[in-house]
Amino acid sequence: MKILHLIASTGTGGAERHVLDLCRSQQALGLTVCVTLPAGNGLDNHLNTALDEAGIPRINIRSGGRWNLFALWSLNQAIKTFKPDIIHAHMPKSIAMVGHAGTQVPCVGTAHNIVKQVRPFHYCRQVICVSDMVQHSLLALEYPRNSTHVIHNAIDTERFLNSNRFPIRHQLGWEEYFVMLCVARLVPAKGQRYAIEALAALRPSHPKLRLALAGSGADQAMLHALAKRLEVAEQVLFLGNRNDVPDLLAAADMYLQPSIKEGFGIAFLEAMASRLPCIGTPTGAMPEMIANGENGLIVKAADAQALSEAIQSLVSQPELCQQLADAARRTAQIRFSLPSQARDTLLVYQQVLGSELPL
Repeated sequence: MKILHLIASTGTGGAERHVLDLCRSQQALGLTVCVTLPAGNGLDNHLNTALDEAGIPRINIRSGGRWNLFALWSLNQAIKTFKPDIIHAHMPKSIAMVGHAGTQVPCVGTAHNIVKQVRPFHYCRQVICVSDMVQHSLLALEYPRNSTHVIHNAIDTERFLNSNRFPIRHQLGWEEYFVMLCVARLVPAKGQRYAIEALAALRPSHPKLRLALAGSGADQAMLHALAKRLEVAEQVLFLGNRNDVPDLLAAADMYLQPSIKEGFGIAFLEAMASRLPCIGTPTGAMPEMIANGENGLIVKAADAQALSEAIQSLVSQPELCQQLADAARRTAQIRFSLPSQARDTLLVYQQVLGSELPL
């Protein structure tokens, strides 16, 4: 079976990592894959580079959208060149491009985030949703349930236990601190402001606490100003965009994901795989990953007090921290494996094509 993946972005987000990991797993199943994506430029070229390093074929198309004739022409050329059995488009922009390209090749789409506009998904034979919450948002727009499937994102869990914690902490200057890490774009939906407010509330009793924010975005100046106003500017570490997230996770003591809105939350899953005590919110797939109090904590979104209380409960109970961290690691290994994701996705393709190809 030949699968042409289409994604309209080339950065470092969860959807891009999903495409890369899924292609690796599909190759391991013996499938033939190719990724169609824009060429990218400068720092925004991560996915192209990662595909090349992984030996995954790619075809670059013109950037644009469903109304860009040059982009649609180059997509059609990619389809004619690769001759796929199925197109797997990721996110609404890519799905809409397939619909407007006029191809007869069947399309499976993946909804990586909460769905607000249902129209693009009508071009799909089947839609894969990365969490129950994403599926519910699609069904709320009256999309037929029998055309949707929930297949959680997955990660290579072994990749997140290969870093040597203590040299990395020394290199980062974290040795004497208790470091809470958050890996996310600095945008309102990720809720970093509530982590800063929680840190400010805890600083008098826990002066060794530090909050490390990995990522960049439109909220960066606001978050800097907030940390300064709350007198925790020295305790908030703005790390910028990073390509060493496994090392950062190995060096951290706790993981926070104070999001208001998520599609899945793959960074949270990576933290679980890194054997970190994790605190999240009831959005994306975090409620599906965490049984509250058993393998992590779930707190109310946009509530700095609830977040500070959860942090306090873990900082003051090292044994509980370790129990939750060990359980988080087991959950990531058992429930969110790449081979399982690849097999479940292949079943969707087979349903669309009406074939019974071996796994």
